[in-house]
Amino acid sequence: MRIGIISDTHGSKNNLNIIYNAFKTVDFFIHAGDHWQDGYYLQKKFKVPVVAVKGNCDLRPFPQEMVFELKNKRFYLTHGHHYRVKYGLKNLYYRAQECKADYCIFGHTHEPLVTLVDNITFLNPGSLTFPRGVKKYLGIMLEYKYNNFHPYLLEV
Repeated sequence: MRIGIISDTHGSKNNLNIIYNAFKTVDFFIHAGDHWQDGYYLQKKFKVPVVAVKGNCDLRPFPQEMVFELKNKRFYLTHGHHYRVKYGLKNLYYRAQECKADYCIFGHTHEPLVTLVDNITFLNPGSLTFPRGVKKYLGIMLEYKYNNFHPYLLEV
């Protein structure tokens, strides 16, 4: 199983087409907010299940967080702005713990992150549309093998 994770696409159809070409082999797609509708645009192209949450720049009513399971692993998905993720992971860590998450997926900072904190893997795909940092990333590919998910960032 391969999962594509993106965030903060902000409605850029050009970047969505770049993302589509890079993630053609995914079985599932996750959008961590700021133009969550982009996830459903990709769903039509990929024809795979998509989950998405509302970000701070999204105006329409939509869920702001979600908990789901894949391959017996628990995922917590949020945009992250309510947890002040630009100032650290502490608040988000406590929420992920409450949700008993194995994986915590978020966006908002536009900076990619893959880190393990007390058995919770925190994943932020960054932003292709408005990247912060030295390198540009398309998002995160999460591959399931050996009874676990293995994340890696996809560089532009």
